Amino acid sequence: MYTLSSKAKSVNKGFNESRRARGKTNIDWLRSHWRDDRAGILLVGGTDLIHFRLRFAQSHLRDDLTPSHWSHVALLGQSDDGNLALAPLYEISLTPAGGFGFPAASNGVQNGTLEEYADAKSFPNVAILYLPAFVEPGKLMAAVKRFQQQRIVLDAVQLLLVWLGYAWGAGRAGNPLLDGIGMPSAAMLETVTGAEGFDLTPGLESRASCPEAVWQSARWWHEYHKEHKEGPITGTFYTPHRLPTR
Repeated sequence: MYTLSSKAKSVNKGFNESRRARGKTNIDWLRSHWRDDRAGILLVGGTDLIHFRLRFAQSHLRDDLTPSHWSHVALLGQSDDGNLALAPLYEISLTPAGGFGFPAASNGVQNGTLEEYADAKSFPNVAILYLPAFVEPGKLMAAVKRFQQQRIVLDAVQLLLVWLGYAWGAGRAGNPLLDGIGMPSAAMLETVTGAEGFDLTPGLESRASCPEAVWQSARWWHEYHKEHKEGPITGTFYTPHRLPTR
């Protein structure tokens, strides 16, 4: 898997750290940073075994080869009733709360809610990313609906099966990223944002995308987006949890 390095000399000043107060949930933290006027993306880093394996798999994208802070990425929908916990998410999770059902009917896309990632112990690392203003939330939702009906563009069901094999340690399943096979939820996000003219991870081929690539794009590719008159990703993050490396 080949990646490009950003030419930026410093990190994105519009994407900053904000600590989560002790005893607060991720919903509490998100409420302090919520915006209704932009398309948003949720990043989380989990601590259970599957999320550990996903974080470790992405170490090849990091210069120091340490595990990623992140294990999953999802597209934020718009909440109509003001209850942030029930704000909709569009994702392709390897651990869906309601089970997989028949994923082929929706190209693997699952409809969830933010409350599934509320527990700060299970998901200590959290970030919210906002896309530039020209990426309109309504049009992005329309792109998601088209994605669900167009497996010929990207077969997310195939990606899901490959990553489940790796996560579950089935047979001789190796790290799919090393073969350029991206994590399904990140690849879905790449496809729908690309349909609206925004390159979510300029340093990586879209079908090989993953949460770590989205993180690096938010941190380091802001100058690229400015040069292309798109505007940078903005937002907030908190990454208190690190996986041991020795």
